[in-house]
Amino acid sequence: MLGEFGGNRSAEGYGSRSDRAILVVRLLMSDQEFGIPRPLVLRVEISAEQAASLAPLLGAASGAVQEPISAERVQPISDYAADARVTELKRLEGDLEQREAEFEADVQFREDRIERWRTELEDLEQTLDRRERDLASYVDQLQGAMSGSDGAWWTRPAGGDGGVR
Repeated sequence: MLGEFGGNRSAEGYGSRSDRAILVVRLLMSDQEFGIPRPLVLRVEISAEQAASLAPLLGAASGAVQEPISAERVQPISDYAADARVTELKRLEGDLEQREAEFEADVQFREDRIERWRTELEDLEQTLDRRERDLASYVDQLQGAMSGSDGAWWTRPAGGDGGVR
């Protein structure tokens, strides 16, 4: 059968079908979601039989697979080494407790400072409320004084006695 490629070959791998597939992929990859970099997660399961063959690729010594530590291979340590290790662990524990205490003191200091700011803010808000009430009262007094008069101060000319009675 003569196909669209002028021969007796199948169309697989030639011509327009693969071009269309590439075009579709290009259209999909031009989508906005490909513009945002996302981490690639790759999960690999390795069986125990495959670990020996992959060890050289992963940086381990060739052909050497670590065996679990058995009770026969564990070597006892000397009393001096054990005492040195205990001393080192106690020093590290003390350092850790010191850092925790410093952290807690810093947190307490910050909480106290925030509480002090909160108290100052409440005082300032009360002062502002009082001043707003005083100002509203003063404006009411002025409006009452101006509306209570007969409006004569509006009718007087700017010259003369200058508005003084």
